[in-house]
Amino acid sequence: MLFLFSIKISYSNIWILSDTNLEVRFDDQTALLKVFDKRCNKAWEQAPFDNQIRVKKVNQKGNELTVILSGAFDFKAVFRLTEASDLEVMIQADEKMPMKELAFPAAFKTPDKNHYLLETDGEGMLLSVDDQNYPLGNGVTYFCGGGLSMAWMGVVDTKFETGYMAILETPYDAALRTKRENALVTFSPIWLSSMEKFGYKRKVTYYFFDKGGYVAQCKKYREYIWGKNQVISLKEKQKRFPELDKMIGGVHIYVWDKARKVEFAKELKSSGIEKALILWDANHTPYPEIGFDNQLKELGFATGGYELFTDLKTRDTASYKIDMNGPMRFAHTVYPGKFNELAARKSDGKTYFNQFGHTTCPEAIRPEIYRKVDAKLKEFPHETFFLDVYQANGLFECYSKDHPLTRQQFAEAVVKNHQIIEDKYKLYLGGEWGAEYVNAHVAYVHGMMTLQRTWWGSGIEKKGTIYYTGDWKSNPRPTQMVGTRVANDTYLKYSINEYTRVPLYELVYHDAVVTSWRWEDGNHHTPEIWWKKDLFNMLYGNAPLWNLDRERWEEYKNTFIDSYKKVCPWLQQIGYDELVSHSFITDDHKVQESVFSSGKKVVVNFGDTEYIFDDKTIKPKSYILN
Repeated sequence: MLFLFSIKISYSNIWILSDTNLEVRFDDQTALLKVFDKRCNKAWEQAPFDNQIRVKKVNQKGNELTVILSGAFDFKAVFRLTEASDLEVMIQADEKMPMKELAFPAAFKTPDKNHYLLETDGEGMLLSVDDQNYPLGNGVTYFCGGGLSMAWMGVVDTKFETGYMAILETPYDAALRTKRENALVTFSPIWLSSMEKFGYKRKVTYYFFDKGGYVAQCKKYREYIWGKNQVISLKEKQKRFPELDKMIGGVHIYVWDKARKVEFAKELKSSGIEKALILWDANHTPYPEIGFDNQLKELGFATGGYELFTDLKTRDTASYKIDMNGPMRFAHTVYPGKFNELAARKSDGKTYFNQFGHTTCPEAIRPEIYRKVDAKLKEFPHETFFLDVYQANGLFECYSKDHPLTRQQFAEAVVKNHQIIEDKYKLYLGGEWGAEYVNAHVAYVHGMMTLQRTWWGSGIEKKGTIYYTGDWKSNPRPTQMVGTRVANDTYLKYSINEYTRVPLYELVYHDAVVTSWRWEDGNHHTPEIWWKKDLFNMLYGNAPLWNLDRERWEEYKNTFIDSYKKVCPWLQQIGYDELVSHSFITDDHKVQESVFSSGKKVVVNFGDTEYIFDDKTIKPKSYILN
């Protein structure tokens, strides 16, 4: 039942929407909301705007409150309390209105320090709201450099019961920007311009919870996003691509140098590595011998290659010949004379640039995709391609007169490129990190388990230290991939900390996409915490990732074998399952449980002492399966 009325308080009107679960108050002097959850007697109150927002007019009709506001420009906000007690906020303005960004509605203040921010800038993390060190991100959707892998964020209490979440229903020109308000972390929606204008109606929906914690929030998002993005399960993907089954429950291995020989694959098999996805990068020599893929298939391994369609080099402003018989004939970022044709352009005509090169337009690059894939598959008939960057580098506007794209059109063009490879070449695909807008068309993503915000800039770039991540000086054996290092304090505090890590992404997508650590942050790269990464893989149900050359295999052979035998048989049991729930069994979060849709369960003990669970003893740094 909905109750609608307004009351006069001091010099402002308080407009109220109310049902049996929530009371929503809007102050027409401050343009701020206060939401009271009647089910748990908890109030969520917005913090003041950083910029002046003035209310010009309010109209209440039925279950909607329509507000005309003025800031940098005039806009309209419609607040609607739905029959399901969800609070929808729709924002409209003149489509041609020039703008950079609009911050609305305001952030909800975090009530006290006994809460966590549910960070969705990767696999997932519980960020203590009084944390003063975690680098807060820009919150831009689908960008691994401080943005969101999924278009939502939430707050939950430390008992994992009450909280709220916000879902960006128009996510492509949007962000959920984090900030510290009165020393406590919170977040607010930011609406970015579309081709430098307001463009179209924007929408964010808030959901309030009296129970269920982060699991309930993830399942609410799953219910919403699977339908919207037409996500399909791994089981359905496997029906289309039968070879995908060889990847499920296996270790993902990038091979280098002498490990690119079939004799090495045979040794893996004879050592007990039964299931693996074996990939290699054509930017690095030596290439495997012709027939490598077919021999891997005979051994029962999944076969794949690394591919890249997003980067350009300035050398491509000039024409030159490609030696199609040479040792680097399938090298990436090679487009002689086509730089200007392929580059995505900013509004000032300049290109988008980072340390890896200039960004291509996904619409313009399409003919080159056909050329590259056709040539490579003639020699190496892969079953899958890992497509780097697309799911990590964010969305761009392209102002080229030949192939202009909004951010949403950029995303749609990326999806179309995936569909082309699926349809024409009958290959299943993987990607970097895991921006969700492509998840209907990928079966695995590498990098979600590594928290990007505390990977880059954490000390791994400091040469001459035990923390240095390595380099690319050796083409056959880059130390960044085949070397080892020691985890620094920042990494230990955030990326591998069982107290704060939480499988938000898996609770939404476990049965749709297989995830892993980053390739330069594989299970073995920091040997002293190898055991811990393995336990996380078991708990979250995602794949171990290795980078192997002959030397690294020989050095840690027994540990590789033990790691595989511990983790992968379990993954083969639950690889197609939904992750139904995850919970912390002990207050120190050392003991955790995951439950999958098949009914199978794993309980992991990250601690240094034994723990008794359901009359079973879990040894330190170990697990039990049910």
